[in-house]
Parts: sequence; C-alpha cells; structure tokens
Amino acid sequence: MAEVIIELKSVERHYVQGPRKLTILNGADFSLRRGEMVALVAPSGSGKSTLLHTAGLLERPDAGDVILSGRACGRLSDDERTSIRRNDVGFVYQFHHLLPEFSALENIMMPQLIKGLPRKEAGERAAQLLDYMQIGKRASHRPSELSGGEQQRVAIARAVANAP
Repeated sequence: MAEVIIELKSVERHYVQGPRKLTILNGADFSLRRGEMVALVAPSGSGKSTLLHTAGLLERPDAGDVILSGRACGRLSDDERTSIRRNDVGFVYQFHHLLPEFSALENIMMPQLIKGLPRKEAGERAAQLLDYMQIGKRASHRPSELSGGEQQRVAIARAVANAP
C-alpha cells in the first residue's frame, strides 16, 4: 500500500466574528497517499479553502494535527512551517497569484531563489519547466501578456519548481 503523504487528524478550525465563534472545520479527518488524486467538491462557503490552507500549513489548526510525510506539523513554529512550505509543498491557486512585474521565467525562478538555488540553476530549471508545460516561447512574457491557460501553466510550473 502506498505511503500516506498528508493526513489530517481531528482538525478543527474556528473564526471569531464579533460575538460569534464560527466553526469551519469540526474534527476533519483526511489522508492522501502517494500517487493518489482526489477532488474536494462542496458548496461555496463550506470550508474547502480553510481545509486546504490548513493542510498546506498556511493556517494553524485550532485542534487536531496535520501530518506531512509522517511529521506532525500542527504545532510547529512559524519558521518551521515556512520551511516545510518552501521545500515540501507546492501550491497552485485558483487565481494563479503570479507576480505581475516579473516574467513567466522569473515567476518560476522565485521559489527556487528563495530556497537558495543559484540564479543560473534556477533559470535553467524554470526554462525546462516552461518547455515541459509547452510554453517555453512565452518565458519572457509577463502574466498580463499570457492567456489564462498559460498563466495557470506557469503557476503549476512554479508550484513544482522546488520538487515538493
């Protein structure tokens, strides 16, 4: 059986709105095995984004734990969580979140440079990913000069640039 790469155990997430405590996740349990694909489908406002943000260590659970590749992460420091996100997690957002002042190539280089890769190596890897995504000829274009589909492919390449 394939290794579990992410697991949520009894995760709770609450927000306070004025005098009300709004429960978004209440004992959420989830696991994903290497190579497995899942779709998270639910009505708007049901907590999908909160679940994903918690699983990706962008938000800290109020209770329960997030386990990535066997490591309990729910109570790690902000610096430790940031390191895991930088090195082990790749995000592809619905609305790309590409940096508008940078080219497609530079957008893909950015997480690699933050990780400490030399500029030349980051550029080579970014170019390879753009070619793999079949948009290598658009490397120097800024996000506003790319179609929505091209922007999404740049976002996917950026998400996998550090081989999470």
